[in-house]
Amino acid sequence: MLTVIGLAVAVGAVVSLVGVSTGFKDSFMKIYESRDVDLVVTRAGGNEALNSGLPEQLGDPIAKLKGVKQVVGGLVDAIDFRDQGLLGVILNGWPPNCPLFGELKVLHGKLLAPGDEHKIIIGRVLAANLGKKVGDKIELYGSEDFEVIGIYESPIVYENGGAIVLLSELQRLDNKPNEISGFTVSAVKPIDDQSLDDLAERIKELQPGLKVTKSKEFVNNVQQIKMSSAVAWITSAIALIIGAIGMLNTMIMSVFERTKEIGTLRAIGWRRSRIIQMIIGESLLLSIGGAIIGSAAGVALVKLLTKLPIASGIVSGEISTGVFVQGFLVAILVGAAGSIYPAVWGANLLPTEALRRK
Repeated sequence: MLTVIGLAVAVGAVVSLVGVSTGFKDSFMKIYESRDVDLVVTRAGGNEALNSGLPEQLGDPIAKLKGVKQVVGGLVDAIDFRDQGLLGVILNGWPPNCPLFGELKVLHGKLLAPGDEHKIIIGRVLAANLGKKVGDKIELYGSEDFEVIGIYESPIVYENGGAIVLLSELQRLDNKPNEISGFTVSAVKPIDDQSLDDLAERIKELQPGLKVTKSKEFVNNVQQIKMSSAVAWITSAIALIIGAIGMLNTMIMSVFERTKEIGTLRAIGWRRSRIIQMIIGESLLLSIGGAIIGSAAGVALVKLLTKLPIASGIVSGEISTGVFVQGFLVAILVGAAGSIYPAVWGANLLPTEALRRK
């Protein structure tokens, strides 16, 4: 049971940590897929969208290029509500005619309109975490109060945990007049990779210092996603090493305590290969039990994270099937790795020597 629990902890770490990391990436990719985004335009040399900076006026010449269906620009920033324990809350600045407003479901109040100064709409998760309702005030950057005029629900988990103000307001607050973080570009369909590459080159020629990236490549290169994936696997690897050591110890003790049984089986004609199969089979049964318990614990942990204010705005609570498959494969590999030496040692015991052992 202790071995099963040890493996369950290891598998639970893989399912929960890697599941959150993969969900983070998948949710980020869903933003671009659901909005039919093909290209992301940012400033060359910037590693993150928050550090990028492009002139707002660049959107018009991009929209006029042949093959461009839609161009959306906006400003993004991260703000903190330390009193409520919320850090890195995404604050979007959208122009009043932004098509993204059409994707939001208004739960209470209304959406932003032209001229809505010192007004803000917040996602349902952020509203619950802050305990805010329509008509309440939210202080931004520790200096200005914004009135909550709407609470929305978005298909994107990060937007549910964030807030939106008009682009002009965020430009004023960030002291970035006529500046945006970047543009998302939707191409006229159908379009092949070569035509998309050609469109990217034509966008680059509009202004020096532009970086135009395909949406999938952009998501894969986001520094936060890379870091979260690395941390998840490093932490999981530590748990897996501990689980492998536990499995090795258990199987060595199991073989040592059953040397007479193994000697008897060898004496009545069992081959070495059959002994090895028996011992490894027992190890794999323990691994599968640990994988089942660990997977269930991992799911429960991720669901719990969605209830915590600090994580509810970034954790979707969904774990892909691939993560469960990885968890089971890891458990089987750990079980096999921890049982190979005891299995070979037990199979090589001479029947006469094994039967003499007390």
